[in-house]
Amino acid sequence: MSDKEYVATIKKICELLQSDPTPGVIQGLCDSFANLSMHLKSGLFLEVFETTISNIPFAALFSLLAAPDNKLVVSVADATEQLLKPVAWSMVHQTFEEYIIQGLAHPHPTVKCLVLSQFLKFAGKADTFSAQYGPHIWRCLEGKNDTDATKLAKRVLLHIFSVGSVTDHLLDKASLEVVNTILAGGESQRFRVYDVVTIAAGRSEDIFELFRQKGIIDIFVKEGDSGDILAVMSWHELLPIFCASTAAFNHFDSLGIFSKSLQQLESSDAETTSATDSLTRVSILKLFSRMVDAPGVKPAEFFAKYDIAPVLGKFMSLEGSEGELKSTAISCLGMIGNNTAVLEYLAAERTALDALVETYGRSIGQLRVECLQTIACIFGHAPEPTSTSSQACYELYSQLAQGRFLVSVTQEIMKGFEESCVAGFAAIQKMAMHAWGVREIASYKTVVNFLLTRDSSRVKAAQQWQFSTVQTIAESKDAKSAFAPDDYSRLTRYAKEGPYYVNTTPQVALESS
Repeated sequence: MSDKEYVATIKKICELLQSDPTPGVIQGLCDSFANLSMHLKSGLFLEVFETTISNIPFAALFSLLAAPDNKLVVSVADATEQLLKPVAWSMVHQTFEEYIIQGLAHPHPTVKCLVLSQFLKFAGKADTFSAQYGPHIWRCLEGKNDTDATKLAKRVLLHIFSVGSVTDHLLDKASLEVVNTILAGGESQRFRVYDVVTIAAGRSEDIFELFRQKGIIDIFVKEGDSGDILAVMSWHELLPIFCASTAAFNHFDSLGIFSKSLQQLESSDAETTSATDSLTRVSILKLFSRMVDAPGVKPAEFFAKYDIAPVLGKFMSLEGSEGELKSTAISCLGMIGNNTAVLEYLAAERTALDALVETYGRSIGQLRVECLQTIACIFGHAPEPTSTSSQACYELYSQLAQGRFLVSVTQEIMKGFEESCVAGFAAIQKMAMHAWGVREIASYKTVVNFLLTRDSSRVKAAQQWQFSTVQTIAESKDAKSAFAPDDYSRLTRYAKEGPYYVNTTPQVALESS
């Protein structure tokens, strides 16, 4: 692409800008700005940039963004975005403050995104920031549907909160009026605000306290009693994210949110057929399962205080139409049992683990897969288990399938279904993270032979998990003493060959004389 081409494009734009806005001129501008964008995206950016800004003022570009022709707006916005890439925030703010505010209120999403993206350059410290920006940025969260603009507005707000130096500008009187207006609207836009508040507050206890003082946390808490099941489910999803902050967790705990949620599970009629009741219970179970990973929570203390195990046992033992509730309880057990301290609590309490043993014994199909996934989570709770947690896993293993778990899981893998294969191999692989697991595997010659027999007809995910299982066994410090020398040699060779090894040694057929 020659220099003359981009110079000719810029010259044509200047000529068209001096002409009356006829349909032909507007089309010419659309085409020319599209060509300018192409030149800017080529390897000649600096030359094109300098020639453009020396001939076409940014003011002219911004005025074109107010044009009634959508095609022209998009082409100008694309070129302007390219031209603004090397421009620092300080220059953007100093030169274009008026245009920024107009752009944030622009009806066309492309223009709105163009302006919002400039805020991601803001670095705080010496950078200046207008108090007028706050209300307009929050207002970009309005609307029933998620759009590129609403998603970018959330990113911008979180970025500015993370910088920290101008937080007050986002929560001043004018901004709070807009926030409260959005929170009085539909669920979609309310939860966009909560998404921002949740993550920002989880990152900083000071910001959480600021939101609390401004009354936003109180409004969020009320969502849990809204009666709108979709809102309540979304609320449950956000609570653990909020609890990245210890201050947030302590606040919600002091309000009795978790106590009330557990009481809802304990007092509910497990046989109810109400769709809303069932969805609520599922949502609460997921809440408790996610709390184990909340950075602001001490899992052992949390589950000692909120004894979820009997509830999990009750729901795992359900029969009939409550399939989702049963599956969620099994999954929840896996998620919380993947934590060492919580697993020790579960082992001491027994109810939930006993229910898992019973459910596994009666399960078939997808339910069997879900049980295996949970068993794998429990067995694999830590790279180096404590003696107590490893013993808890051994006791669970000894009870599963009446002490014949390895035979049972091998039979499940042999059915050939992808989910069964992956879940089965995963359970054995996590077993091999324990000294007792390695010894148990070594004691089953048929299982060892099965693990060392490749089957290229299996999906790649299953072949990868089979390899990971053998690799974990071979690399265990207990493997050499647990396995017969020949089996140990086969294990190490398999691990070196990789997951998709195919024996290409030619087979020679000998004819009898």
